[in-house]
Amino acid sequence: MSSLTRIQAETLRLHHAVLKGEINMNIALKTRKNPGISRGTHYRILTQAKKNVTKSLFTVAVAVQMGLLKPEDVQKLISAVSMIPTDVDPEKLPEVMALVRVLADRIVML
Repeated sequence: MSSLTRIQAETLRLHHAVLKGEINMNIALKTRKNPGISRGTHYRILTQAKKNVTKSLFTVAVAVQMGLLKPEDVQKLISAVSMIPTDVDPEKLPEVMALVRVLADRIVML
């Protein structure tokens, strides 16, 4: 389970597309699932999402330092997740997430 909300994940995805020049900010705001979100709200959500990602990375780093996670296991999990297509069929998404959850559960040394 991610510490990102669905809206935060959507905001990060759209922001990444804007940074890559695939779309502009006006298109990003219009293509949101809730197109009524203002530019200011978009940036507040983006700030919250970045903060959550940073906290999650720090948590992983602390867990590695404490010996609760092996660095190579974290690397394997990240490699496995990076192979998942970004446009996964929504019907298959719960199954994919269940597999990721199993992998994550296996690497935690508690």
